[in-house]
Amino acid sequence: MNILENTLNSIKPVSEEEGKRAKLFWDSLAHPPGSLGALEEMTVRLAKIKGFDNLKIDKKITAVFCADNGVYAEKITSQPQITTFLLAEIMHTGKTGLGTISKWAGSGIRVYDVGMIKTSERKDVINKKIKFGTENIAQGPAMSREDCIRMIETGIEAAFEIADEGFDIAGIGELGICNTTTTAAVLSGLCGVEPKLTVGRGASTTEAMYELKIKSVKKAIEINAPKKGDSIDCISKVGGFDIAAMCGCYIGLAARGIPAVIDGYISSLAALCAVNLNPRVRDYLFASHKSEERGAKICTAELGIEPVLNMKMRLGEGSGCPLLFKMLEGAVFTMQNMGKFTETMIDGADLVDIRKQTNP
Repeated sequence: MNILENTLNSIKPVSEEEGKRAKLFWDSLAHPPGSLGALEEMTVRLAKIKGFDNLKIDKKITAVFCADNGVYAEKITSQPQITTFLLAEIMHTGKTGLGTISKWAGSGIRVYDVGMIKTSERKDVINKKIKFGTENIAQGPAMSREDCIRMIETGIEAAFEIADEGFDIAGIGELGICNTTTTAAVLSGLCGVEPKLTVGRGASTTEAMYELKIKSVKKAIEINAPKKGDSIDCISKVGGFDIAAMCGCYIGLAARGIPAVIDGYISSLAALCAVNLNPRVRDYLFASHKSEERGAKICTAELGIEPVLNMKMRLGEGSGCPLLFKMLEGAVFTMQNMGKFTETMIDGADLVDIRKQTNP
């Protein structure tokens, strides 16, 4: 617990002053103030984290936390459980969704086994597991509170390694059959929301399986009674090792002043768990895309961070992260290369700042 407590206590507030510098710089550029929308907003937030004079995001990586879930026994997916392992094995080949997009984006991938049912012999699948998957949440708690904290601290350590290697930004992804089920269960417990509002179809679910999925989450909540607002209690009772490690990684990145990119539903739920443990984590987060999963809207609302992209994605893996890396690169490039009003014939005084106007 010392690692977790010490790391949570070490997270510093972002610099509002550096954000103001970035905003003033944007307002000096030859365009209607605020007209580049999210491009401007992202760089202002990036400046708050990294400083206005240090906006580079040259070295990028997505950390992928892989784990299996005991709730698979409830027959709520058409995919075999070994799929988690099989995808982890080829993640570095560039043949998966995340792998291909990362190759195009020029970003790295780091794969962690935090609880798969089978152990890889590959050196690039880093073995950090303490057990071969969780217990079935529809029958009892997923893991002990102690194991949950241990796995959160594993995620913190992964974040520290990323920071020590000089990465400018990191995305958080996952692999795990049935982890949309555990995510829905944690969100239901954490926010006190009915499972019918948090359970989606995941990656591969028939209508009958979908109904079973809702019933399984309801049963998990009834049996385990996760405490509303308690991230550790909710993850340990109805979550997964991947969610715990991802939660820890967000905390660790914030503690080291590294911006972190959220992928989809599972990634955003882990981010919400981290924010609940220390609200300062929120200021270090960027949401990449609007997930098609039902509960993702609740996560977005609770986090108060609007996803930049809306591409009807539901793959997971961290696939949205390298897409946002490129958007951030584009935003920084635009900011640093646009001409100023003083360099053009345009009089900035003639432009209305629509950000100050009230919509009818």
